[in-house]
Amino acid sequence: MSTSRRGFLRGLAGAGAGAAATGLAGCAPDISPAPVLDASKDGEGLVQLEVARYPDLSREGGAVTLRVPGEQPVLIMHPGGDEYAVVASTCTHSGCPLGFQDREAICPCHLSRFALDGTVTHPPARAPLKKYVSGFNASTGQLTIDFAAGDVAFPAVVGGKVVLPFSQFPQLQTVGGVVQGTPRGYGRLIFVFALDGGTYSAVDGLCTHQQCPVDFNAAGQQLVCPCHDSRFTRSGEVTKGPDTGGSIGPLKQFPVTSDASGVTVSFA
Repeated sequence: MSTSRRGFLRGLAGAGAGAAATGLAGCAPDISPAPVLDASKDGEGLVQLEVARYPDLSREGGAVTLRVPGEQPVLIMHPGGDEYAVVASTCTHSGCPLGFQDREAICPCHLSRFALDGTVTHPPARAPLKKYVSGFNASTGQLTIDFAAGDVAFPAVVGGKVVLPFSQFPQLQTVGGVVQGTPRGYGRLIFVFALDGGTYSAVDGLCTHQQCPVDFNAAGQQLVCPCHDSRFTRSGEVTKGPDTGGSIGPLKQFPVTSDASGVTVSFA
């Protein structure tokens, strides 16, 4: 095991590190997690890297695991030329740290594979990896990763708040209505629900087990994790833990207020 590989497995928080340490020994000794690089984001949520400074990233076919305070680790892949891709760095099957080979992110534990856009190309993983917005400037050799990127059609965080006007989101005027999207400035999926009695809830869209994005099951009126079938109420409380066992907490909740014009979610 290389020094960088050992250091990564020591430093990665959560259940994935333990799973990786077990799985790497017997399943795929020729595939290692990508070496680790630490960086900080600026006030706009951007990380900028001078690629030439990092041999593991600048070479064609190279990759690094980037750790940024306050964010989940990401895998930066360099398939060749000026092409780069950035996805979540932990496998959605068992949380193992990913490596990179032959234009795919590969899990050393159970050999799940993912394309450059995060889609699953080989099981046992079922859920895709989150893909991050990034861009490479060939003239400066600088790679920029935007951790605060959001959906174009979804309101951005302004002054620590997201405002959802009823004129744009009329479903929030009806009990059972739901809106989901990624606000610029937060960079992660949220769900907003219209509850009984004119109240609302807003929750983060990442499962607290291994950070897989959850889906809303309208028939069951619950949030379901596609990775290990954890389930949550519309207010984020856990109703069923993961099939694989392990600890799990409620989804992150945000304060919500409303008036005659719409709903406001607070992030500050």
